[in-house]
Amino acid sequence: MNPTPELATPEEIQQHSGYKSMQPVKRPDYWGVDLDMSRRPGVPMMREPQPFPNTRYPPEQQPGMPASPMHGRTNKRMPPVFGTSTPLRGLSGAIRKLAYSYPDHYPRHWLLKMLGDRVDSMEYRVRKALPVVVPLAVVGFLTSLGRR
Repeated sequence: MNPTPELATPEEIQQHSGYKSMQPVKRPDYWGVDLDMSRRPGVPMMREPQPFPNTRYPPEQQPGMPASPMHGRTNKRMPPVFGTSTPLRGLSGAIRKLAYSYPDHYPRHWLLKMLGDRVDSMEYRVRKALPVVVPLAVVGFLTSLGRR
């Protein structure tokens, strides 16, 4: 059974997007508010960018050596401020040192850094569990020796 096609009315034709594209654009009342500088919403708060008071600009280079190398490019300088409180240690530190030997734009640099983060979280969990696990292991070992 074939359905009969319905004919479009003039109202439906005017609602079609192709017809609307030929009509003049209706813009909201706030259209062009940013053209006049005095009508901008942030005018009272706008000011030229400048350093905060009591800051040293440009920043001075921090003395000392960083706790971890930042990048594998020798011609790239260290940033003025870097962390010295957490040196690299353990297996995660070795993985991160390997990651820092590659330039920043190599994917293996970032993948090794992410692997170092995962290993560091596992090291933390093991370190946290050691005070409980070691005495239990000693008690279990001594119990097994006593049964023999």
